[in-house]
Amino acid sequence: MSFINFDTADSIITSEAITGPLWSNNTYTLTSGSMFTSSVQEASVPGTFYLNVNNLAISTSGSELQYTVAYGHASGSGSAPFNTAMPGLTPTKAIYEQYYNTLYAGSGITGSLVNFGGNNGLSKDMYVINISRARYKESLKPGSLNLRLSSGSTIINLTDDSNNNSVVSYIGANRVYNLVSGSNGLSYNTSSLQTASGSYGIYLPDMATIILNPRALALAQASGGIGLVPDETASTSYTAAYNTNNNKLYNSIRLGNGFSLSSQETVSARYYDVHVKYAELNYTTNPSVIDTNGNIIYDTMIYNPQTFVTTVGLYNEQNELLAVAKLSKPLTKDFTKTLTLRVKLQA
Repeated sequence: MSFINFDTADSIITSEAITGPLWSNNTYTLTSGSMFTSSVQEASVPGTFYLNVNNLAISTSGSELQYTVAYGHASGSGSAPFNTAMPGLTPTKAIYEQYYNTLYAGSGITGSLVNFGGNNGLSKDMYVINISRARYKESLKPGSLNLRLSSGSTIINLTDDSNNNSVVSYIGANRVYNLVSGSNGLSYNTSSLQTASGSYGIYLPDMATIILNPRALALAQASGGIGLVPDETASTSYTAAYNTNNNKLYNSIRLGNGFSLSSQETVSARYYDVHVKYAELNYTTNPSVIDTNGNIIYDTMIYNPQTFVTTVGLYNEQNELLAVAKLSKPLTKDFTKTLTLRVKLQA
């Protein structure tokens, strides 16, 4: 067996971002025909907190969770209390506090309300879209979000502002982008990325979470909204439509008939450049070319030796095989040729 030692300059490590479709069946866009909720969940206690949205009817084989929707309110409005003796403790309050703490934990930001930016961006409520963890490997791709929302008569297309900004903002360790009216990471109106009630929301690709600003969506069409007004009734009974706002958001997404996203992951690879010089690897190590007396059987192997390179093996210092690379076709090697082969190792 013939070995060639690598020089430190013969190897390099690189990283690249790999993107792909987010939704089931390698789909980039969910339409109204591929969004289904469960009536059983809607009528149950979990339905007061969130609604699961699948790509097929829940009872259908192959139905998979795509995302969940939820509504949160800092004061607990919009849902019935867990205990009528304690009216402030409701599912909407639990949702608001959960996502507020998840968003700002460890960031050094103080306060009790989510800030959607601008002079009137502090919001006591929020809509939340959480992408199922099974749909992506590492994160969502900035600039790939296209979310169409409809209130029936008015439609708005929301995207993140990643392509409007050259500097990435962070909350804690998470990248954060504003939601704007636009497409593919670009705002339709570059002079103003916000409404009178702040941005339309925030996009957190590393958390696979979209937080929508109900105040902005509730505005009239002339002011940039779609008239999607949340129900803030402080219901005291589970007989009320206690998950109205969850359904409002789901129906707005379904009527919009277009929810596009891509997944993204960073893949690291190490490249090795294998350099074979003129005088190297020209003789075969196959024992069948030598007779019982140790003589080479074929004269051509004496006067015009050549080999055919088909495989590259990578070994450690103990000559233990660590990786094997295969060529698509054999390469001829003799004293008149040098070879340079690039081997890629990817986790």
